Amino acid sequence: MIQIAVCDDEPVMCRFLETKLTSLLESRRVIYSITCYTSSSELLNAPAAYDLIFLDIQMPGFDGMETARQLRERIADCILIFVTVLKDCMPEAFEVEAFDYLIKPVKDVRLALTLDRALKKLNRRKEPHLLVRTLNQCRSIAFNSIFYCEVINRKLYLHTQDGIIDYYGKMDALEMQLDNRFFRCHRSYLVNLEYLKTYSEGQLLLQDGSRIPVSRLRHGEFMEAMLQYMSFG
Repeated sequence: MIQIAVCDDEPVMCRFLETKLTSLLESRRVIYSITCYTSSSELLNAPAAYDLIFLDIQMPGFDGMETARQLRERIADCILIFVTVLKDCMPEAFEVEAFDYLIKPVKDVRLALTLDRALKKLNRRKEPHLLVRTLNQCRSIAFNSIFYCEVINRKLYLHTQDGIIDYYGKMDALEMQLDNRFFRCHRSYLVNLEYLKTYSEGQLLLQDGSRIPVSRLRHGEFMEAMLQYMSFG
């Protein structure tokens, strides 16, 4: 779940952003929670560690910049997005590592673009990684960058968005390290169901153009796994 805070001393603006964000997030099938605050002190005293914060600058008490500085001390990796009428505070916004700076009135297209960029950043941060030791180095490989894995003799080959990575290992051990988006469709292949394009006559076609066999013994299990993944992700 992505936890989002909206902080603006104008309740109307809080409700506006909450409504717009709710619509955008639901259309993208994102699981989320949104909490609105009408003062910086409320936000700073909140117990939750937010992933994404929309923050006004002009507020009584601590202004948005000072609030952002204090938030950075507590939640160093939160994504801060300023939403303000002030156009001349952008240099200060960079000092507190603001992700974006939206000028009121906020346009729908601009808000959607900013939200999508923020979601991508959060997804990259939360995406699990596989640690692989090759002959010369250790590499961290995001699960969602792997199209499929195959074993030839005693060597594993990971076919990824960045090319093929090979190392010595066992398919059984690799299967245990990966999550439910990967399915062992053949004793020599593990496929990432995220990239499944079509399945016909015992062969999978992946989005990168690869064709992977499905063994007859695993056809039923594969169909069940595919339907379950499509239903629940």
